[in-house]
Amino acid sequence: MNKLTVYGLPLNPMPALNALRGASFCVSYATRQKLGRQLAQAIELVGEDQMLLVDNGAFTAWKSGVDTMNDEAYLEGFAAWANDILARCPQAVAVLPDVIDGTVEQNAQLVRETMTMFDDCDRLMPIWHLHEPISYLLYLCETFSFVGFGSSGQYASPHSPLWAARIEEAFAAIASWEAESDGAYVRPRIHMMRAQSKHHLYPFDSSDSTNVAVNHGAQRKRGEDLPAFAARVDGKIQASAGPSAPHQVARPLLAHLEAAAVREAWSFEEPELRLAA
Repeated sequence: MNKLTVYGLPLNPMPALNALRGASFCVSYATRQKLGRQLAQAIELVGEDQMLLVDNGAFTAWKSGVDTMNDEAYLEGFAAWANDILARCPQAVAVLPDVIDGTVEQNAQLVRETMTMFDDCDRLMPIWHLHEPISYLLYLCETFSFVGFGSSGQYASPHSPLWAARIEEAFAAIASWEAESDGAYVRPRIHMMRAQSKHHLYPFDSSDSTNVAVNHGAQRKRGEDLPAFAARVDGKIQASAGPSAPHQVARPLLAHLEAAAVREAWSFEEPELRLAA
């Protein structure tokens, strides 16, 4: 299957990002001020068959102990920011608001309440938190074209045996659900939030990390420049990749463009029926 390595931004200095032209990027609402003009740069540089992940900033807020997911002004601001990016960038996918250590009831309600705030439902990614029931994961798989996995609860550490067992359980459940549907369901594209170091071990379609943005300066001092560092991170993932998987063929990254064209073609006004006198 194809695998996308998503590089978290911002990356400084700004011109250095040009070395990653054609890659996938992640921008976060939580760091939008630091991102600044690099957002436009990322939109310009993202590859045609890559992804620009538009993150809601929940992880940054959670680490800071700040509750943004119950802040109406924050949610409305994020939706407006994300909608602008979705309109400007066909490769953009928006992460729906989520509460990292919330209950499944909280997160399901948040998905229902916020998904109507976005202009393109085909490019929304809800998050399944690993401590939530598998049944909720399968519900999201039935409903969305993209689903993100988020480490949480007893599965917060990607380096723990519990985390690995939970990931394997989740993918086994998705495979069974897909097989038992007899073709009625196709698995969504699945993204791993932040645990990019594990991407090569599992059938994730994509994963993100700020590793390259944060550490490329230190790596340069060790004699490895930015392109080489990014290529090394990507190379480990690509070694486990291959031709497009069936679900990727069924769910192309730019499927929304075709869907929009179909909707536009059928949006004509039906002529009034006139009966002969």
